[in-house]
Amino acid sequence: MSVIGNIVRIALAIGMAGLVIAAGIFIFFALSQTLKPAEAEGDKQPVVFTIEPGETVREIADKLEAARIIDSSLLFQAKLKLRSGDTLKAGRFQVTPGMDTDELITILSTPPVEIGLKFTIIEGQRVEEVAEKLNAQNIVSQTRFLELAQTPEGAATFQDDFLVEAGRPLDQGLEGYLFPDTYEIKQGEGDNSEAVINLMLQTLRDKFTPEMRTVVAENGRNIHQTMTIASIVQREGVVKEELPLIAAVFWNRLDQGIALGADPTTQYAVAESPDWWPNLDNLGIVPNTVDDPYNTYVVAGLPPGPICSPGFDAIEASVFPVETEYLYFVAKNDGTGAHAFATTLDEHERNRIIYGNR
Repeated sequence: MSVIGNIVRIALAIGMAGLVIAAGIFIFFALSQTLKPAEAEGDKQPVVFTIEPGETVREIADKLEAARIIDSSLLFQAKLKLRSGDTLKAGRFQVTPGMDTDELITILSTPPVEIGLKFTIIEGQRVEEVAEKLNAQNIVSQTRFLELAQTPEGAATFQDDFLVEAGRPLDQGLEGYLFPDTYEIKQGEGDNSEAVINLMLQTLRDKFTPEMRTVVAENGRNIHQTMTIASIVQREGVVKEELPLIAAVFWNRLDQGIALGADPTTQYAVAESPDWWPNLDNLGIVPNTVDDPYNTYVVAGLPPGPICSPGFDAIEASVFPVETEYLYFVAKNDGTGAHAFATTLDEHERNRIIYGNR
């Protein structure tokens, strides 16, 4: 019996060892595969994640899973236990859905005062789009941001010598003046709208050089008019080299009293969330039937103000347009974003037929 018993015990020991090894292999692959970054289907933009004082690891992990920053709360907790020296901190952290789990734990284990909030605003977005994006990243309150940037009362709190010099009408918000760029701010308690707007305004002040201000004044214009043209150029132009030509066309039309006839101004007038730049043809909208002060098909001269935040290339092109007699341009529709330019209406009509434009 003793021999049989020993055999049984040995067999059991081998079986237990096998189970331990199998469990170890399972845990290894679970942590290496399941704890791969969450494959969020939506936007991979950074978001601000908050850990409240007193929250447990389980509560934090559950919140991370609910926010689709990780795939599994349980496996995140297991991964954290393997990194026994790391303790999650209370505070606000900038993280990205889909980031490496070890990197995520490192961020959440670092005192948040050392972490800035990074965000990027691209050229050609209107203020509502900026607000929506920053709200989605938990950097600002969309409502508060629009109160400050879109209303005359909110804009008045940022009025300074530059905005006075610019000739920005006091009955408008800050559309067009929030310079698109990549930024980083120190996170503060609550909403960051004021800090973000101040930073974007200061960047525009810095970008609009003294030389550019002098040229604008010598041409009998002001910064507000230039930013308005620049915003239209930004929405019309795709090829960088064409921007000074497009700007020249609009300035020439303006000088000759010809309506600008820019589709983006009609889009600005009729757009609603979430499609801020709708296809007019798809909506069955004929531009010259839209009665709105921003629609340059029906209103002579410039619209009341910019229609988006132009980038530096569009601003520079509007300050330094090329010398040309062009009055028209039409998209070539060849996938390059290029345009065909014309001096006369007859030439323009031929280009429209050639390139299949309405």
